[in-house]
Amino acid sequence: MKIKYLYILFLYFCSLVSYAQNLKGTIKNQVGEGLAFANIVVLNSSKGTVSDKEGNFSLNLSEGNYQISVSAVGYSSKLQSITFSEVHANHDIVLDENTQTLGEVVVTANKREEDIVKVATSVTSLSAKKLEDTRTWGLGGLTALVPNYTYQELGVPFQQVQSIRGIQVFSENPAVSTYIDDVNNIDILANGFAFTDIERVEVLRGPQGTLFGRNAMGGVINIITKQPSNKTTGFAEVGAGNLGLQRHSLGFKTPIIKDKLFFGVNGLFQTQDGYWKNDTTGTGATDRSANGKTVGGEKNLYGNMYLKWLPTQRLSLTLNLKGQRDWSNNTGFFVSQADRDLALANPDKINLARVGSHERNILNASLVAKYFADKFTITSISAYQTIDLSFKDIDFPGFYHSFYKSAIGEKLPPQEVYSQELRINSNSDSKLQYTAGFYGFSQVGYEPSTNLAFELAPNAYSIFRNKSDNFGLAGFGELSYQITDKLKATVGLRYDYEKREATFNGFGDASFIGGVFTQTKPDTTVSGNYSALSPKVALSYAVNDRSNIYLTYTRGFRAGGVNAQKVPNNIRQTFDPEYSNNYEAGYKTFLADKKLSIGASAFLIQWNDLQFFNLVAPFTYARENVGNAQSAGLELEISAIPVKGLQLDGSFGLNQTEYKSFSLKRVNFGTGAETSTAIGGNSLSNAPSHTLFLGAQYEYAISKKLKVVIRGEVRNIGSYYTDIQNKIQQPSYTLINSRIGFSYDTYSLFFWGQNLNNERYLAFGNPDSSFGRSVRTAAPRTFGVTVSAKF
Repeated sequence: MKIKYLYILFLYFCSLVSYAQNLKGTIKNQVGEGLAFANIVVLNSSKGTVSDKEGNFSLNLSEGNYQISVSAVGYSSKLQSITFSEVHANHDIVLDENTQTLGEVVVTANKREEDIVKVATSVTSLSAKKLEDTRTWGLGGLTALVPNYTYQELGVPFQQVQSIRGIQVFSENPAVSTYIDDVNNIDILANGFAFTDIERVEVLRGPQGTLFGRNAMGGVINIITKQPSNKTTGFAEVGAGNLGLQRHSLGFKTPIIKDKLFFGVNGLFQTQDGYWKNDTTGTGATDRSANGKTVGGEKNLYGNMYLKWLPTQRLSLTLNLKGQRDWSNNTGFFVSQADRDLALANPDKINLARVGSHERNILNASLVAKYFADKFTITSISAYQTIDLSFKDIDFPGFYHSFYKSAIGEKLPPQEVYSQELRINSNSDSKLQYTAGFYGFSQVGYEPSTNLAFELAPNAYSIFRNKSDNFGLAGFGELSYQITDKLKATVGLRYDYEKREATFNGFGDASFIGGVFTQTKPDTTVSGNYSALSPKVALSYAVNDRSNIYLTYTRGFRAGGVNAQKVPNNIRQTFDPEYSNNYEAGYKTFLADKKLSIGASAFLIQWNDLQFFNLVAPFTYARENVGNAQSAGLELEISAIPVKGLQLDGSFGLNQTEYKSFSLKRVNFGTGAETSTAIGGNSLSNAPSHTLFLGAQYEYAISKKLKVVIRGEVRNIGSYYTDIQNKIQQPSYTLINSRIGFSYDTYSLFFWGQNLNNERYLAFGNPDSSFGRSVRTAAPRTFGVTVSAKF
């Protein structure tokens, strides 16, 4: 009997051995030398490793079909397919130098790791190297680098307008959704994280409502930071430049227990002076020290920490904490120059009676759990975010200060967001692929423009307060079916439900006089319920293994809500969602033995029920659904390596936009006179007619370890209007950037310059010129040096 049990146990052990085999191989260069410390990752799994000093690696895999991504410093990344019959064999994988061929790109646009060529969406993927080469330190660096993408900001990175294909808005609910390591920055106040130690940035152009939900009307910015692995690595970087720039960062990653537990941490400190000199002439300033002050400087302190645990080969747990503090005692927050023409004539001057201050603190905490079964992956993303903000002496004009209950310039109560996503993805090679899941969030917010004290006289203030309490649930699913070897169909649907509630007071209902808060009327609470369906349909045809044609229809929406000030009885206290419908055709390919890549698309977006602020009573703004708009255009991205060492990159976006027939009504509350402005036929605000990027980089190896790099860029942004009335125009402008330096082994020294031609243009303009033509000029020529070391 014992022999029988031993025999059964032996058979079971043999089945386990046949079930899990070691995939072994060597990563080599073109001359057959082993490449040490290459990263080998099995897509859509927790499995990965690093090659040893001879380039050898080993992975424990079950029988099946796999996609493996291989990358190494100085070499082009490569995607390798491994089939069932090959698992038992050794595999030599050869990488080309990145000065000879273009790397193959993996993206997560469909919430799974895929070859970018096979994704039926317009996606720009910017690798860590590309971000470094282009000196992209924040979202503003994406302008023109990504076709039909532009960025404007109102003094600080957490008050910005991102525009993709002309779809944009200045509101706490953005029209472009930003994700960092799978976590959605629901509110505009959560943006502005500094870029450091980034793995890649993916920009999905066009509505992405099906998988990404609310506020993805124009597209999605998906930021992925570098995570720790089995290789101990670190870096330190020191930078300095004009306008008092200092930018210093460092990071460290290491395995605590090989193949099991990993730790990573990085941080950044950055400071830069403003470029405006304040002139108090004509402002009635009583503080003489404000005259001649520099305005617009800011300091930033950022930290990011990872702890990753693989308790089993199938389970992955990643804890991430990110925090950033931004502060200034000469803030550019919400201040502007009074007139466009005067600003462009004197771009380095601003007229403020006082120079204000601000401070923002943000903390993101997330836990990502993934379970990798043989044919599917289950992912759970739990996140918590808290933001607090204070500001004082903001000359808008008039003086504004943060306030909630006790002190002028106090920190507002923290905005808190809890979110949870649970989804399942197929990860087999079946003809049918699927993604399905649920998403929920809870948000308590204190929007800065409606939680403030407006100064009536010294020690006398009119108080505006607003607390929002929002809740949302969504269910989504997407199916893809491989109809033939070349033809694939995809359908998807998402249902979103939101309940939004606001508690606020009206103009004159509360005051803070002589240090005493008085409320003459009780706060008002208003709520609204909103829902939206976001479908998706796509067809893609694989011309060959490295070329794909696709047609897609996608839909996006931006949540409705509650106006956070009391409005007259004839005005709605709530407003409805707005929607965008996107029709797109595209083509992606790698040609000439991976020395040339092309991505092209044509699109039409119909934007319905767009939301816009109207002045409906003295000091009272209401957001209303005012009408429809349309955006159509073409996009092209090309990268090429014509000769060894020389890489050429280009992107072009053409965008024709139009507001449809509607009018804006304005009332002069002094005279009672009403005016109406026809908007139909105007171009969308902040939507350039085109964007153009041309970049050339030449790398020359002086020796095996010493390399010189020379880079030049031209960015041209077509003319556009900042306002819906098309009265504040920014003519077409061109920026010339350069970067020159040396790298020796793991050390580098680079000199860089941005806007070397010193073009003066608008960084922001009033979106509604009926309230004035105030603008902000952009930074002048900047230049500096960066020294870095890696290990």
